[in-house]
Amino acid sequence: SPCCDSKGFISSNLGQWNSREFLPIFSSPVRKTEEYPFESHIINLNEKQILYLQNKFNLTKEEIILNKIKWCNKTERVIYPILSQQGETKGYVSRYYKELSNKRYDGVKSRTYWINRSNNYYNVSFPYCNNYNVDSIFVLVEDIVSSIRVARHMQCVALLSNSIPTNAMKFFSGKDIVIVLDNDATTHAIKIKQRYSLFFNSCQVIAIDKDPKNMGNEELINKIINLIKIDWTYSPLVSPNS
Repeated sequence: SPCCDSKGFISSNLGQWNSREFLPIFSSPVRKTEEYPFESHIINLNEKQILYLQNKFNLTKEEIILNKIKWCNKTERVIYPILSQQGETKGYVSRYYKELSNKRYDGVKSRTYWINRSNNYYNVSFPYCNNYNVDSIFVLVEDIVSSIRVARHMQCVALLSNSIPTNAMKFFSGKDIVIVLDNDATTHAIKIKQRYSLFFNSCQVIAIDKDPKNMGNEELINKIINLIKIDWTYSPLVSPNS
């Protein structure tokens, strides 16, 4: 079973463990030193880090604040919280950027860690939104930053991978779903559509040549948003040419 520390952290990539302090044999072991995601070392981004994210991903300062994006001064990584619909932090994705870190790159760009996650949680991340309309269209993308960019225009969810977590199917069931994945994952997206389309009210796959987070604003609108709006101008039962 996964090992948890006193705060209930469960690491999906434990890596090297720090030293432990063991109690007598009849007691459970407790961890003396804090492991990933080193919550006590998570701090606000400084101006240089904010500017970097703004320039690299076209994020606004408000989007950075509302989505609770932080910095870990122990690992020197950007911390993207995995948020529930209600804005509760369910975990973290820690991401290495060579432009921001003085630490030697350890070969792992991104690590995902869950905290206090219930067994029935959807295992996806919801970007900040004033009010989710559960009956409306949901756009599914791979990563948190891309979900923040798309969420300016439409409801969006970050899958945190190129597939839909099993737990998330109960949330997406009966909804209008748009799966947006890059060309490398397009075949996989089509398989998802074929496998799960009966669960959805409707399902569309949009293939893109780069992640939404790396698109300019106009490019994102033309390559993703406009295609969705055009597609839903018609009833699913009526052909555009009829």
